[in-house]
Amino acid sequence: MGKEQKINKDTVVCISIAAKPGNFGANFHNSAYKHLGLDWVYLPRKVVRTVDLERAINGVRVFGIKGCSVSMPHKEIVIQYLDNLDSSAERIGAVNTIVQNENGSLKGYNTDFYGARKALEKANIKGKEVLMTGAGGVAKAVGFAVKELGGLLTIANRTYDRARELSEKLNAKVIPWEQVSNSSGYLLINATSVGMKDPNKMVVKEKVIRNFNVIMDVVIYPSETKLLRISKEKGKIIIPGTLMCVYQAAEQFKIYTGFNAPKKVIDDTLKAFKK
Repeated sequence: MGKEQKINKDTVVCISIAAKPGNFGANFHNSAYKHLGLDWVYLPRKVVRTVDLERAINGVRVFGIKGCSVSMPHKEIVIQYLDNLDSSAERIGAVNTIVQNENGSLKGYNTDFYGARKALEKANIKGKEVLMTGAGGVAKAVGFAVKELGGLLTIANRTYDRARELSEKLNAKVIPWEQVSNSSGYLLINATSVGMKDPNKMVVKEKVIRNFNVIMDVVIYPSETKLLRISKEKGKIIIPGTLMCVYQAAEQFKIYTGFNAPKKVIDDTLKAFKK
């Protein structure tokens, strides 16, 4: 265990910005800083309106904030306020991690992609049919991970044009939302926020779950969504959003600090989600 943190003028600051900030990032990063004895601190911050986003990013520059995590709904629009992008963020078109160098330049990364790929390795999807619901910033990262792992991806979204746009980017199939209820395959992914605001909701009807072997949900609160709970009851393999979340945070920690996230912190965080 590292030395006790003492916040002072030399403390390196990282923040997160989200419309509805949670404590996951603060708990994970601050635990990892403490474990390694780093004089760093991580603070979640609320930025609801997209019109305030530019000012928030300017604040990152002005106050010399080392790292900034980006959550919904800012992952795509934030790109216009950055100086450059990592290759994965540029390819995906969404950013969830920003790093400031000594010259004040801001670079965007996408660790959601890393987290999704790591979580999906559990399913062995190469050559298998994958249906993903959603076409936003998280869905982009998940979709690229599916393609990189060799999955045969089909996308459905309530706004068809967004699904079609993403399908062209990923060289994937697209279906109208109405066809989801009749779909089947190996892996079903919920890459929307359905189940987060209302834990009694699912992105698909219960009958659809029977048509898939593996179910993944990107929602992390609650850690066991209704979709995952019913899928588990039906004997399906489940991939909780908590896996993707913890793996992306570990990669984010490495980008911010240059150190690997402590295995104990990763393991303890995963165990905490299961309680």
